[in-house]
Amino acid sequence: MCGLLGFIDTRRNCDIKILKEMTNALIHRGPDAEGFFFEENKNSIIGLGHRRLSILDLSKNGNQPLRFNNNIIIYNGEIYNFLEIKEELKKLNYEFNSNSDTEVILKAYDKWGIDCVNKFIGMFVIIIYDKKKEKVFLIRDRAGVKPLYYYFYDGLFMFASELKSFHKNPNFQKEIDPQGLNLFFKYGYILEPFTIFKFTKKLRSGHYIEYNLINNKINENKYWDVANNYNKERLNISFEDASLEMERLLKSAFQYRTVSDVPVGVFLSGGYDSSIVAAILQKNSAKKIKTFTIGFNEKNINEANYAKDIANFLQTEHYEHYCTKKDALEIFPQLANIYDEPFGDPSSIPTVLLSNFVRKYVTVSLSADGGDEVFAGYSKYLTVTKYREVFKGNKNLKKIISFF
Repeated sequence: MCGLLGFIDTRRNCDIKILKEMTNALIHRGPDAEGFFFEENKNSIIGLGHRRLSILDLSKNGNQPLRFNNNIIIYNGEIYNFLEIKEELKKLNYEFNSNSDTEVILKAYDKWGIDCVNKFIGMFVIIIYDKKKEKVFLIRDRAGVKPLYYYFYDGLFMFASELKSFHKNPNFQKEIDPQGLNLFFKYGYILEPFTIFKFTKKLRSGHYIEYNLINNKINENKYWDVANNYNKERLNISFEDASLEMERLLKSAFQYRTVSDVPVGVFLSGGYDSSIVAAILQKNSAKKIKTFTIGFNEKNINEANYAKDIANFLQTEHYEHYCTKKDALEIFPQLANIYDEPFGDPSSIPTVLLSNFVRKYVTVSLSADGGDEVFAGYSKYLTVTKYREVFKGNKNLKKIISFF
């Protein structure tokens, strides 16, 4: 996890001091290094800041911002297939000075332009300043794993990994957006592209923004849509073949995510999702993997015993920490600072506690989130399936439901 931010100021109210203060607000995301780019041109002032958490290439060669030809990059995330892309670029006569995926992204953009994003497998937010085209690109990964907020008002365009960075800029207008507040009361969180503030948005997952420095206009483009994948033609294969293919895909996905120059672990709850992640990783590892669990002293909500059973069966190096009332009370006041806007999921408390606990042992951890959504693990999905069977073939009933 790194922190990035920047601004394009046509009114020239921002300076290098503001840039550094905005960057320092994200020090918790990247304690290993910091970097800045600051430039005044004929139309605006441009500032880019970066806080680095070193995952790949721990040397200074991986520090950002990074420059190649007319392009400058700051980036947060990980491109899991960067080695394959790097080999492809080497065959096209590109040379590399580091072992970082940042340099691969920058040179992939140099070769293929914005279309390079279609080659990336990973979680990422990428900011590229193309001086030749006089454009700045903001790119967010397909599933929106990595966060990016942007603010556009009164000649100031800002972007950052977290909203707290904006508060360090005195030109930021802190007005509550009623629509964002309404979404929080409805869902318990604020859906993209909205935020709690006016003039401030979340960049949608699978999208990129193109900022034109000549006319100071932004254009948001979609480069990927999950619906296109869901609507692909179904494979005509047996259940057994589908099971083998699923294991192959999961194995590939998990191994990609453990390519790192720092220790990696797994959040283990004892449920199907995290147990499968741990099982596949341990099956394909010569060493014991590290697994981590949060437990509760209240027996009716405690799942730590299930996690311990799985860890013993898989023979992982297992760690557990029990969440007490005191832990929860200490974490609760921190939540507003962590999330920057209203967030109503109580699971945030054990998640923060677990993350703090795990950081003592590893730098990166896999969490297995999303399994229930992908594999229809909630009871509501079974309900939808039942209704679908009822409606199936009954055209009149479908018409009535559609009308209402």
